[in-house]
Amino acid sequence: MLASTCSGAKKLDEETAYFLGLLVGGGTINENNIVIDFPFQQWPNTDPRIALDWFQQSVQQLCPMIERLLNTRASPNTNMVHLAPGQTPRFSIDIAPVPQILYGLLRQWGLPTIGTLRKSASIATLMSGIDDRAKKKFISGFADVVGSCRTSHRNRSTNTTIISFEIFGENWKLPLELCQTLHSLGVPVDQILWHHPNMHAGSSPHAYWKKGHKVRVRACDFARINYTLDCKRRGLEQLLDEERITRGGTLNYGTLCPNRSYRVNGRKCSHEDENSTDLPPQVRGHFIHYTHICQAMGCPHAPSSWLRRTVPRYPPAEPSGVVLTEEDEDA
Repeated sequence: MLASTCSGAKKLDEETAYFLGLLVGGGTINENNIVIDFPFQQWPNTDPRIALDWFQQSVQQLCPMIERLLNTRASPNTNMVHLAPGQTPRFSIDIAPVPQILYGLLRQWGLPTIGTLRKSASIATLMSGIDDRAKKKFISGFADVVGSCRTSHRNRSTNTTIISFEIFGENWKLPLELCQTLHSLGVPVDQILWHHPNMHAGSSPHAYWKKGHKVRVRACDFARINYTLDCKRRGLEQLLDEERITRGGTLNYGTLCPNRSYRVNGRKCSHEDENSTDLPPQVRGHFIHYTHICQAMGCPHAPSSWLRRTVPRYPPAEPSGVVLTEEDEDA
């Protein structure tokens, strides 16, 4: 299948798009193999035995597809058999040998051919060249790996359940590109918790802030795309059932930026790392809101008029010694 995908004009079938979503979400390409990790903390239930059962069910879905697609071996791997007390369970699919044609596919779509893709990948070339159905399958594959549907993710101000996409802090391109892709599909992003001190340490100038990026989508909005793995689809349904119970039978759908309401949860203090060289030049400085960073990153959907009115009203605050939680940082 990859042979037909790579030949001639750029075209991507849905199965290949899904595999690329898995690869960007959890893949590490080494010289002799590929490892796709399925982070334990992203499963709907983090009881190790339940997570193992779900992983085994998922392997039955994924390994035959990968082997058919790449014409190579795909093997499940877990440390659960010899898990020591306190050790974190690890679940992965190992792919070896790596077919040469895969490297051509990755280069064609502007994706890295070595290393952990989620740390450096840009999906701009890929998303600009495929149709909406393939985009949805890519996002579904990405979500099957790093789209967390745990009940702890919630927009507390609206009592809304959330799917959270976890992205490494050093990759500033991927959160924006993922958000813009979702926007193009009519799926609003509730919030991006950027890897920035003003997002994760709003009330303390010295607090730890390097927690990565989190692209948060309301569960009911993400259901338009959905997971592919059965266990995560069930996890999403459980979130929606909880929200219906909490909200008297209704679901709280989001609105696309910039045509929605925004609020700022108080003034943020100046953090000692606001101008750190660990941050890209365009996001060094003081930011009052996640969309303030979106604007600095060049997002065309950032609420420029609202920010123009609002930013002057929120100069840096004096440190309070109380660190705002992620859920308190925005709506």
